Amino acid sequence: MNNPTFKQEDCLVLIVDDDRIMRSLLKIAMEEEGYQVIEAKNGQQCLEAYSRYQPDLVLLDAIMPEMDGFTCCQTLRSLKGNIYLPILMITALDDQDSIDQAFLAGATDYITKPIFWSVLSKRVNHLLLTSQVLRESTALEAKCTKQQQWHHLETKITRHWQEGLPLKSIFQEGLEQLQTLVKAERVGIHRRDGKLIAEAIAPGYPSVKTLEWEKITLMTEYQWTYVQGETVRLDFSQDLDLCSEAIAYFEKVALKHLTLMPLLIQGNLWGVLWIHHCRSSYQWEPWEDECLSHLSNLLAFSSKVID
Repeated sequence: MNNPTFKQEDCLVLIVDDDRIMRSLLKIAMEEEGYQVIEAKNGQQCLEAYSRYQPDLVLLDAIMPEMDGFTCCQTLRSLKGNIYLPILMITALDDQDSIDQAFLAGATDYITKPIFWSVLSKRVNHLLLTSQVLRESTALEAKCTKQQQWHHLETKITRHWQEGLPLKSIFQEGLEQLQTLVKAERVGIHRRDGKLIAEAIAPGYPSVKTLEWEKITLMTEYQWTYVQGETVRLDFSQDLDLCSEAIAYFEKVALKHLTLMPLLIQGNLWGVLWIHHCRSSYQWEPWEDECLSHLSNLLAFSSKVID
């Protein structure tokens, strides 16, 4: 293939057909092409298999008892997050109304019986490659949009401190935007003297105002890390080398993932920017790390200029 990142062995194909012999033939054909295969003999099994295994492509028979392929296809297409799922309908029906019905139900393509296996191979190959390209394109577009949002946040903070706005107002607005950018339930800034400068909280989540500076920033454990200007990230679904008291503190605020970023002024710790993810862990991309580092430097510089 032209795309070297496409690997058949990484692709899972779900075959749905009430005819056992046809399922077997399709399975052999797909496995000979190098794909992994799972099977379902009716529409309900198809939906259950899709939910459990999240296949990369569905080969779906149109005519089946109970739930036919058209209904199954429509239900599959309505599920969240599978807009680019290739659904190739296979049937003996070759009239225009049936073809129109397949595409109206959400089928990506349509092939009739008897099957020309070389044609099926090329159709499956093309559909998987197209799906991959669309997913990568969407991910790239989302990344570009998010990078623009990070840039807008930094520009806005710079403009505000140039205008001489109060430090707390600058931080508060910046944290609210940061919270949205990284999909966090809570973000905030503590100054080195223990004062909570600003905090942005999602509805329904408790504040950290009752927690001590040393506890919320894990100052005792990570003092040297902060001095070096390094970021601390802790996933509370993993075994952590923290004292039981520290863990108890974070259980109070329903924490799943913690990010701590030191704010340094001329090499000295001015404060700590902390980010709480309470629903699940957050996977930071390398470029996001760079953006967060730039933002932290800007916040520290703003505090130096305004204070």
